[in-house]
Amino acid sequence: MARCGYCAAETELYVSQTPICLTCSEQREQTRKPPPRDQQIRTVLVAGLVEASARSSAASQAFNNVMNQLPSGLPRPDGSQQIHNASADLAAARKELMRADNRLNDYLGRGIVPENLTPTG
Repeated sequence: MARCGYCAAETELYVSQTPICLTCSEQREQTRKPPPRDQQIRTVLVAGLVEASARSSAASQAFNNVMNQLPSGLPRPDGSQQIHNASADLAAARKELMRADNRLNDYLGRGIVPENLTPTG
């Protein structure tokens, strides 16, 4: 009987001419494929990033439109409020985009699952 190439347990199982015990074989198989839950989390995080990116682009376009409507002189009395509102919307959209990007990077790089995606129970 051969010894497992990973844990030295006795085995008769071979993979690519390398002896491997059933336990080590199962562990290797589990690490090769991400579980379906991981794929779901990744899909949700990527979708959140895409949505936040679209909102940021729309807010940027709205801000540019407000700025392009102003004549070269002084703005109308409500013009400064329009600029302020568009700027606040753009800042909020960019903050949301950074949050979505950080959540995805934390998950992919460090395996940190966001709290709202953590299974309960």
